[in-house]
Amino acid sequence: MADVVIAWYSWLSRLTQGPVFVIQDWIEASSVPLVSALLFGLIGATSPCQLTTNLGALAFSASRAGTARILGASLSYVAGKVLVYSVVGGLAVVLGLQLQGASIPVVLVARKLLGPLMLLVGLGLLGLVRLPGGFGLGLSRRLAGRVPRGGRGAFLLGVAFSFAFCPTLFWLFFGLTVPLALHSPAGWSFPGVFAVGTALPLLALATLVSLGWGAADRLAGGVARWHRPVKWVAGAAFIVAGLHDTLIYWWL
Repeated sequence: MADVVIAWYSWLSRLTQGPVFVIQDWIEASSVPLVSALLFGLIGATSPCQLTTNLGALAFSASRAGTARILGASLSYVAGKVLVYSVVGGLAVVLGLQLQGASIPVVLVARKLLGPLMLLVGLGLLGLVRLPGGFGLGLSRRLAGRVPRGGRGAFLLGVAFSFAFCPTLFWLFFGLTVPLALHSPAGWSFPGVFAVGTALPLLALATLVSLGWGAADRLAGGVARWHRPVKWVAGAAFIVAGLHDTLIYWWL
């Protein structure tokens, strides 16, 4: 097994020869983990609960704020999500760092678990395994039903919908983003960045509607059709990355 791992690592190393060094240097100089948190959130936007809540938020913004102000209402919705994710994720990161300070190797364990967790999420996105977890769907619906019609409505809707964690979103956030935040200097910002990623499709649709490029329901239908191919591509990428990470951190 060790020979297989070494061969895999050597093959990857050869890929970094020549012009790839330039790309590698740029990646190392940038905040890659922060970008990963954004991408995890964007992939999370394809989960069933996020598709439903984002499309619901678009309809809410279009009906309550009107076409001309739909982008502003959508930004308020995202602000509500960022607030909740930052608080919940921040508490998880602080707890992990406190355990690390008590000589419990949380950061080391979290780094070793990232590979297997990426494999699990990838298999879940491809529909090959059923991911456990998920909570808050009922609470989210009850809170959303009490959102007022005033200017605070979109923000409060974002807060309400943030409590809905279907299994895919649960593992992307608590299984990948929070462990990644534990061993990164800017980890405190990762939960909020993840929340922005989950809402990027909504912001894109709201921008198109506000510019008069189409009706909200028609554009939303187009996004829904991309749901399955995006999940397949993301699932395959997670499996490859998870396999690589597992081999490197568990066998070398």
